[in-house]
Order: sequence, then C-alpha cells, then structure tokens
Amino acid sequence: FSNCYGSYFVMTWLPTYLSEYRGFKHEALGVVAGLPLVLSVIGDVAGGTITDSLARRFGLRLGRVAVAVVGYALASAAMFASIWSSRAGVAAAMIAVAIAASMFTLAASWAACMDIGGEHSAVVSATMNTAGQFGSILSPLAAGWLVTRFSDWQMPLLILAALYAVSAILWLFVNPGKRVL
Repeated sequence: FSNCYGSYFVMTWLPTYLSEYRGFKHEALGVVAGLPLVLSVIGDVAGGTITDSLARRFGLRLGRVAVAVVGYALASAAMFASIWSSRAGVAAAMIAVAIAASMFTLAASWAACMDIGGEHSAVVSATMNTAGQFGSILSPLAAGWLVTRFSDWQMPLLILAALYAVSAILWLFVNPGKRVL
C-alpha cells in the first residue's frame, strides 16, 4: 500500500508540489520531478540483490525482513527530512531518496509472497498487489483533498512519511519462513 501510495503521489502531484510549494521553475522541474524515478531503479535492483544475498547467508527472516524494515525506515526518515527542510533542493533530494528507499523493499516484498505462499504464491502476490492498488487509487485523491482542505502542501508528505514508518513496524511481524496457506 505505502509503495504504491508514494509512487502515485510522485506521478500525479510531485511536479505541482515542487512548482507551487518549493518554487521550482520549468527548466529544473522536469529533472527534479524525475529524480525519484531514476533513483528508484537503483533502489529496486539493489534491494533485490541484497535480499537474495542476505537470505542465502542468514536465512529468509533476516534476508526479507531486514531489507524491508531498513528500506521503509529510511523512506520515512527521508520523507520527514523533506518536510522539515527549508531548502527546496534538499527537500526534493530527500523525496527522491524516500521513494527510492521504498522501492528498495519491492524485491523483499515479492520474494516474501513466494516464501509465504508456496504453491499458492500467486494468491498471496495478488492480494499484496491489490492492497497496493488501493494505495494507488487513494494517493492522488487524498493529496488533492488534503491540500484543498488544509491549504498545506506538506500534509500529503506527512501522511506518506507516517505510512512508511508504519510499514517498517509491520514488517517486524512478517515471518517468511512460515507458510500462510
């Protein structure tokens, strides 16, 4: 949910946020708004490489859970840092780091679906994906409503930072070594 929520904020509202609230002009806006997507590629591949390596060396629990907890904790911290930053460039960079850190968790998430689901991994994966799509639907609607209702561009980022923090905590309860079906 939190990954898709963040991704869809970036795809729908980030350019407007950077322009209206942070004052980025047209020349730099495309580069700065695209930075989270570029860094996400790196985060996603790095997360996959690291989760595989840790799982082989230390077992599924550490290999999946540690990657997700670290990724979401970093995403939350970076998103909070973007909110508190008075410098537009630093705020934009922290948003990019937050989104990339959340993408760092993707491989661990999909691998945990296979670990937990076994021969029913398609059902477990589909359930996770469906929950994510609720985040995709809700994110642009919530961001628009929050900005309109509270006249505060920081509210959507605060919600996202909180979602990442909750995700880090919830991953502590995941046991990829225990099948659910």
